[in-house]
Amino acid sequence: MDTNTQQKLRLALVGVGANVYPMHHPALQLPTTQVVGAADLRSEPANKAAAEWGCPAFTDFHAMLDTVEADAVVVMTPHYLHAQMAIDAMNAGFHVLVEKPMALEVAEADAMIETSKKTGKLLAVNFQQRTRPEIIAAQKLINDGHLGKIQHVDIKITWTRTALYYKMSEWRGRWWGEGGAVLMNQGPHELDLVCHLIGKPARVFGWTRTIQHEIEAEDTIQAMVEWSDGALGSLHISTAEAGQPQRFEIIGTGGYLAISNGKLDFKRFDVPVDTFLKISEKAFAEPKMIAETIEIGTGGGDHRAIHQNFYDAIINGAPLAAEGSTAIHGLELANAINYSSHTGQPVEFPVDRAAYAALLAKLKGR
Repeated sequence: MDTNTQQKLRLALVGVGANVYPMHHPALQLPTTQVVGAADLRSEPANKAAAEWGCPAFTDFHAMLDTVEADAVVVMTPHYLHAQMAIDAMNAGFHVLVEKPMALEVAEADAMIETSKKTGKLLAVNFQQRTRPEIIAAQKLINDGHLGKIQHVDIKITWTRTALYYKMSEWRGRWWGEGGAVLMNQGPHELDLVCHLIGKPARVFGWTRTIQHEIEAEDTIQAMVEWSDGALGSLHISTAEAGQPQRFEIIGTGGYLAISNGKLDFKRFDVPVDTFLKISEKAFAEPKMIAETIEIGTGGGDHRAIHQNFYDAIINGAPLAAEGSTAIHGLELANAINYSSHTGQPVEFPVDRAAYAALLAKLKGR
């Protein structure tokens, strides 16, 4: 079908003054998209975006919901506004695409998912990294059993940020604004990918530290993770470190997989480890590793891919790339790491919603 005759998805935007808005901008130029409302608490960015798209400007989010004829709302506001805005939009009859993290705590995310079910409106979360071609290829490798039984996951991610970064917005690094810092701003993509590829963990022991930045919440985290089948993991994410390469490695009985930007390094064992350990006639030995060439696609991994998927889900009934019911898992892992660090105890899944809400309320009140 000619794109000029395709049904357009009418979007109402909230948070057009946010730093993430320019990342959405190329997707909003898709021929299948029509922006019908632009909202921000500040009139200047609202008016600027409205002028560009030829739509009304709003400084009142609920006035926009009451006024525009839209199919969906895109929520790009600071984290602490995500949950209620998404719930209000779905209750008003709109599908929702919300920026990560979907909420500050799992209890809020539960309410968002319940509202989606009640209203029949789609709840999509902007986890664009799920659409990276190497992530899609890695998921297929895992699902097809080429790694065998997953034994260990090792992630080391550095998102270096300066003091100026945290001074740019008053809500950054604050318990009331982000519900944390690196766990809730830079870390959500990695935590989501862990759950997306391996599954939601069963148990975590975490440490959060503020080692460099003058902020309320954490700039560095370390966590030891366990899955119900016995697989183990190590996670390290920081905005206070530099000079170290990113690392995302998955080791299974069938081989080794390393994921990096645009690349996959997969080496299979000539004999699966669990078999080799039993049959080898040598005391000091290991199976041979055979490098495999894995074809990966092109494109994806950006906001445009998520918007295209959001369109296809609403118009054509395609599955969402990151729906609320799965996007909550990374948030629950973040909450669990934070709760474990503050209690000094391991946390079992599912996270106790009431207990975590009490902790977050206490941290916000400091």
